[in-house]
Amino acid sequence: MILERIVLENFRQFKGRQEILFSDLRDRNVTVVHAENGFGKTTLLNALLWALHGRGGFTDDFEKPDSILHEGLAAHSRDATRVSASVQLSFQHDGDSYILTRELTLAEQRSDARRTRLTLEVMRDGQTFALDNPQRRIQSIVPDAISQFLFFNGERIDHLAMEKNSAQVTEAIHQMLGLNLLRTTIEDLRHPNVRGKFLRELRDNTSDEKRNLLAELEKTENKIKELEEARTQTRANLKAIDAEVTSIDHKLDANREAHELQAKRVRLQDELKNLITRRDDVVRRLSKLVAEDGYTLFTGDLVKRGGEIMRDLRDRNMIPAPVIDSFLQELLDSGLCICERHLPPGSPEFEVVSKRLSVAPNQEFNNAVSAIDHTLGLLEGVAQTTREQLRQLNSERLELSTEIRNREEDIAEIHQALGGKNDEEVQSLEAKRKAHLLEKDAQNARLGAVERDLEGRKEDVESLTAQIKQVEDQLEVAAKAQRRVDAVEDCTRVLQEILDAETAELRPILNDEIDGHFRKIIDREYWAELTPDYRLRIRKRVPGREDGEEVAEIDVALSTGQRQVTSLVFIASLLALARKRSEIPTILKGLSGNEYPLVTDSPFGSLSIFRWGVAKWVPDLAPQVVLLVSPKQFDGDVAEALRETGRVGRRYYLAYHGPSIPERAQPQLVVDGVTVQQYFESQEEFTEIKELES
Repeated sequence: MILERIVLENFRQFKGRQEILFSDLRDRNVTVVHAENGFGKTTLLNALLWALHGRGGFTDDFEKPDSILHEGLAAHSRDATRVSASVQLSFQHDGDSYILTRELTLAEQRSDARRTRLTLEVMRDGQTFALDNPQRRIQSIVPDAISQFLFFNGERIDHLAMEKNSAQVTEAIHQMLGLNLLRTTIEDLRHPNVRGKFLRELRDNTSDEKRNLLAELEKTENKIKELEEARTQTRANLKAIDAEVTSIDHKLDANREAHELQAKRVRLQDELKNLITRRDDVVRRLSKLVAEDGYTLFTGDLVKRGGEIMRDLRDRNMIPAPVIDSFLQELLDSGLCICERHLPPGSPEFEVVSKRLSVAPNQEFNNAVSAIDHTLGLLEGVAQTTREQLRQLNSERLELSTEIRNREEDIAEIHQALGGKNDEEVQSLEAKRKAHLLEKDAQNARLGAVERDLEGRKEDVESLTAQIKQVEDQLEVAAKAQRRVDAVEDCTRVLQEILDAETAELRPILNDEIDGHFRKIIDREYWAELTPDYRLRIRKRVPGREDGEEVAEIDVALSTGQRQVTSLVFIASLLALARKRSEIPTILKGLSGNEYPLVTDSPFGSLSIFRWGVAKWVPDLAPQVVLLVSPKQFDGDVAEALRETGRVGRRYYLAYHGPSIPERAQPQLVVDGVTVQQYFESQEEFTEIKELES
């Protein structure tokens, strides 16, 4: 999918017809849209998402999603059926040209803003064809599940690099790399119309014993479905709460009374996340140490007693053995004692040596004695090392816990300060923020309970399934139904194994892509990886505290900027693999590559020291890149790095008309030494899209 043009008409603040022609040249694949905060960057991003997926496609921070039409036009319209908002998107995909148009009248908006009118036209051989069921075709080109990886707010993409979002990462891999067909097939086989039908046939024709087990199985599976729906809803609730908290944070940051305290809170929260990550790593190392070497701490008495026994045996000259059996056997075989007396068989001397031979230890005895000596010394040394490492790690854990507690207290103080401000807006925002955080805790507790219940129910399903298979059917119709059920379950299992194997096979390939992209940006001795359970993480090596101690590999405690970089790297790596999917030798054959654009709002906001590296690398993010940037984010390192790439093909800026300029915005915009007017005083509020010469 390569974007060609977007045309907005009366969409939110974009009054009238406004358009952007996207740069689609391979060596100039970047389109930049400059805009102050509040001028319409987020609206522009959401216009693209609305065109593709309607109301359900909006980003979490898009306020008033049911108000699509320009407010001025909506307020003054005399005929709600004659005024409308629309977004038209022209793009190429698989060699065909498409024009997608989504429209909504004011009357439709007032009735139900979700019920838009959508048309999709394809041009082939000079002719235009309107496609039936356009939304289904759009879903096949760019599924809504992967839209969040293609069109996103850069300042909020860092969540992908958090452990709790590993399922989202796996979903992205399946969607972009052509594995979703397998999962869809598995879901179809498990559908009530397939597996459910055969189970009903079996239940209707089998014994009472099996019928009861089947009823229990159906009840358990229905409960699992309810729990999975509850889990999905709870996760959606958590996502919505995070979006609300983020929105409140932005409003507090923009408020003069709260800005300083809010900025301090953001900094403290980042520090708190890093401290928690470091403490968790220390706890993992503690757990590993206890699991592997903890036993040595309880061997002190054993080692002490063992040493006493060994010393006593040495004092009595019993160890090491003064004479071993092989030496005595040689004497008997030679018939000559070491004192040169003869040892003829049957002689008293021969009998004495033979008697000693029967009780003499062999060489393995002396080897065992040496091994015991070594083990006692080793246990004593390991116990001492383990004790010291435990002391150090526990001390580190306590220090980090203290630091965490201090940050939490500082954050709590900021909450008190903001809540006590003599400003009604700040007080209201802070109270709402606290309520959202409390609800988040409750939702997380609910999610944990649901997941524990799910795990137990799935174990019940396995047990019931095994019991059902053990009950033999007397009627052929029941036996046939059982065979069908077994066949469906076997197919499902095989397909799941193929999906797991394919996902696992792609992981190291994706891993190499991720690490390669990551090293282009961050010049430290860090590396990026995707874990077997599909968590994104950054690793580093830590030398041992003492000579001879092994170098440890640990997770890096990521800042917000580093998480953002890691998430961008993951998306870029996925896009790269999707493009060359057909070249990757895996189990599935015949999969073609797909090209996707990448549109990001505020991609440089939280990057700090990584801004230049990311900006230099941005053109390689995807075959086509659209950047929506504020002057504050763009000026300096970003502008210089993009200029060096020579990859910017088109530039636009958003001109704002209104009675007053938004707070902290400037009336003029300076890009590469060129100054343009970006604010115009007007009684009516609206935004224009204007092109800059590249």
